[in-house]
Amino acid sequence: MDGLLIDSERMIMQACIAAAKEIDITYTQAEYAELIGRAWPDATRIMTKQLGGDDNFQHVMHCINAGLDKGGNVFPLKTGALALLKHYQERDIICGVASSSPISHIEERLSAVGVRDYFTIVSSGHEVENGKPHPDIYLLAMERLQDHVKFAAHECIAFEDSEPGARAAIAANLDVVVVPDLKQPSDFVRENSFKVVESLDHFLKGL
Repeated sequence: MDGLLIDSERMIMQACIAAAKEIDITYTQAEYAELIGRAWPDATRIMTKQLGGDDNFQHVMHCINAGLDKGGNVFPLKTGALALLKHYQERDIICGVASSSPISHIEERLSAVGVRDYFTIVSSGHEVENGKPHPDIYLLAMERLQDHVKFAAHECIAFEDSEPGARAAIAANLDVVVVPDLKQPSDFVRENSFKVVESLDHFLKGL
C-alpha cells in the first residue's frame, strides 16, 4: 500500500529526517529505505538502532505522528493506481491488500483516497507471525481471497515497491510486478520478478 498505491513514503521519510535533525542526528534516505516494506516490530528495531536509542526513536515518532495528525493523515494516490484498480474491477478481477501497516492505517488511508471499495480483503503484517520478507502475509491474503473465488497461486499477481515485499511475494510463489519507489530492487528480485516497471501507469499501458 504505502509507496505502491499511496505516495506516503517520501513525506514520512522527510518528516523522519527533519525530526532527527532537531536532536542533531543526520538521518539519511538510505537509512530510511532499510525500513520500507518491513513489519512494524522489525522497522522499530532497525530505526531505534539507527537513531542511537529508544529516546531518540520516541522523539522522531512523536514528531511524525503529530505532523500526520495535523495534516489529516492523507496522502495522494500514486500515478496509475486508480486507473489500474478500475481496469481490474471492470473485468471482475478481485483485489486485496497485503500491507505491513496496521489494519487501522490500511483502512484509513485507503478510505481517505477513495479506493477502499476496490479491495475485497485487506491483510496486515500485524496479523502474521513473520513480516515481509517472509511470505506469511501473502499466504494470509490468498487464503482470504479464496473465500471469494477459487484460484491457484500462479493465477495471482502481486504488486510491490519494496525489496522485503517483493521477496515475500516471490517466497509465496506469486508473480510479482515491482514498481520501485525510493529504492531500486536487488538483482535477485529483478531476476525473479514477472516485471519491473517505472509506474503502475506504465504497467497498465502494457496490458
